[in-house]
Amino acid sequence: MPYVTRRIVKVLYGKPLILKVDLADDTLPRHYMLDTGKKTLLRCTVSLLVDENFYVKCVINKDYEFEVHSRGTYGYNNKVHYERYCRLPEKLVKGFAIDDGMGIELILHEVVRGEEVEPIFPYARIEGSMDFNPKEPSGEILASPELLITTKFNDEFYDELVFEINSAFRLRLFTATMVLVRKLFERLMIELLRQKYGMPQIELFYSTQDNGFHSLSTLIRNLGTKLDDFKPYDFFKLNREKEAS
Repeated sequence: MPYVTRRIVKVLYGKPLILKVDLADDTLPRHYMLDTGKKTLLRCTVSLLVDENFYVKCVINKDYEFEVHSRGTYGYNNKVHYERYCRLPEKLVKGFAIDDGMGIELILHEVVRGEEVEPIFPYARIEGSMDFNPKEPSGEILASPELLITTKFNDEFYDELVFEINSAFRLRLFTATMVLVRKLFERLMIELLRQKYGMPQIELFYSTQDNGFHSLSTLIRNLGTKLDDFKPYDFFKLNREKEAS
């Protein structure tokens, strides 16, 4: 998570649902070229949505692209001050019923200018401006600000499952989190055994008697009998065997 910021959604210049990009510490504009003649996009994960009172409305954890715009005004000593902002993607607004005054938490990943793609602070976590602290239903400040799982599978089933895991984790539903993580491990082990051995050894991951996949404990036991098949390729051992022959 290189750069995390929480911003309040506002109506700006008569355009609905605009997110201001300028940060109080000016961190992004100081390090990255934003909207200087080329179309500029911020690739972000929208992780959290809060209502007007900063209570958590939902955990989103989905990726979007925000187009950056700027407006220059003359200030002190005729210096031009650029106010940068971006409109929230329509799919995001309609999908989660976002309205003026709500807040979103963003994890910024990349700046895209034309054909140029530049990662945002890839080597360290940096916190930008924080307009709010998200609250739990009890009124306490939300714990677990990080995502439990950041792996992207590029598979609808796994990505939706990871979304549920991270949502439960951030809302401190730890029993639900453990159940969902167990489900993730089960499916990954089933995929591992199925891709390695296929239907000729279906009994490793599927019970024809019960007409269903094995439980996690059975999958672990079956995988344990096949560990030798998953050892790394030993190039040097192979050479020694050839020399001995």
